[in-house]
Amino acid sequence: MAVYNGQRLFKAEQVNKTPWLQWVKRNERSLFLLVVFFSIASLGVLVSIERFDLMSFILLGVAGLISAFYVIKIAGKNMREIPYIKIHLIAISWSLILIVFPALNEGADTSLLWVGVAHYCYVLGITIPFDVRDLKYDLPSQKTIPQIIGVNASRMLSLFLILVFSLMMLYIDQRLWSNGLFYLSVLTQFALIIFMNEKRSDVYYAGLIDGAIALLGFSYFLVA
Repeated sequence: MAVYNGQRLFKAEQVNKTPWLQWVKRNERSLFLLVVFFSIASLGVLVSIERFDLMSFILLGVAGLISAFYVIKIAGKNMREIPYIKIHLIAISWSLILIVFPALNEGADTSLLWVGVAHYCYVLGITIPFDVRDLKYDLPSQKTIPQIIGVNASRMLSLFLILVFSLMMLYIDQRLWSNGLFYLSVLTQFALIIFMNEKRSDVYYAGLIDGAIALLGFSYFLVA
């Protein structure tokens, strides 16, 4: 929450604003307070973790650097503007924070690292639609997936990645076979991806596709 809103506050200062960034600018004070609150909350949770070794610190550091320089420019360019890697930066940082860091922190076995790979595929799959949304904003030099292979092929790739994620998770954790909410979360993303296009509103992407991630999270509580 802190990083997500912090990035948008930073981007809202740029000259050419999308309608979404215009909304961010109008609500700048409220979003700043949210960033402060969630930054303090995340640090509070972090210091309460009993096991925190060097590898955990490195993982969080890498994710933090990616999150910061995704929008902060060095020599006139930020990381999201580097050709081909924008979507992978998002998938790497999400997977490190949400999967690999907790797995290592809890002393999990190697199989849970494969869960990180599965979720890397998941995040790639649900992030491709956002590159479709940003087709009218992204520079041609960024070489995003929709710029290279087109919208329809991007849709098929996104669906394929979600399918790979689903099969991997069903293989890794047999308890998911009887988890109806897991199937619902996957099918919901499937439907949203099938009907996505570059003309859909920000609410469709940031509200529905992003919001549907919560279904997946809730499904894991059923097998915890």
